[in-house]
Amino acid sequence: MAGKDGAAQLSGTIERTLRAIQCVAEFGEFSLKDFASEIGIPTSTAYRLLQSLANVNFVEKSAYGSYRIGSELYRLSSLVVREVEYDVVARPFLRELGGKFQETCAFAMYIPKETAFSIVETVNAVHQLQYVVEKFTHRSMIWGALGRSMLPFLPDDHVRAALKKQGPPPEPNMPEVTYDDLRAEAEVVMREGCFVATSPNAVGTNGTAAAVFDSRGQLLGSIGLTVPIVRYDPAIQPEISAAVIEAARGMSAALGHRERRRTGEP
Repeated sequence: MAGKDGAAQLSGTIERTLRAIQCVAEFGEFSLKDFASEIGIPTSTAYRLLQSLANVNFVEKSAYGSYRIGSELYRLSSLVVREVEYDVVARPFLRELGGKFQETCAFAMYIPKETAFSIVETVNAVHQLQYVVEKFTHRSMIWGALGRSMLPFLPDDHVRAALKKQGPPPEPNMPEVTYDDLRAEAEVVMREGCFVATSPNAVGTNGTAAAVFDSRGQLLGSIGLTVPIVRYDPAIQPEISAAVIEAARGMSAALGHRERRRTGEP
């Protein structure tokens, strides 16, 4: 019995320590009281745990008396980030999204220097008639749900640069997109959590996309689903939007992004 009790105690200690490291990484800077409350342990126990983490430079004291991420945890985090393959991270979320609707979905990354995006991972539709996505090419931020879902989260100078590089519309008689158009659109995207448009990027398709963020809360790219108009049913658009938003949030969380609660949310 003693052996089992000892193993259980060791397992509990390891789990608590891992949870402590998770809290340090998520909070960035925090008080002893908040740390103890988050893990669910007494303040005295939390203090001893923080001292142990400080001994290996996972935590350090700030000038204001609170605690923050230590140099060794930063170093290890950098090693992990350096090895991240975004297409691999995106794949399970795309597979789940594509499997749910049996349509083409993609993950695109924003390219700041080019004010453009590139599709780096896709899951194709199972139907004979499908929207075929070309990977690893630079695309306009303006003509496509993937790009338009990112624009509300970009600095103003990037948005204006994207407008200058929008190029000719992909469909006949489509008007040029203006800055005022994007400003009004941004409010909707921020409120709804995704961009929805019919034929913004290819003739006869409907696109829905939502932004993906990295661990620092900066825009990384977007996840989107494309449906040919011949199979598109407006009645299921709320379901599509919810699934796309969930996929984008899931990938963001997998990359270390912690979504902030909005004012008024419980």
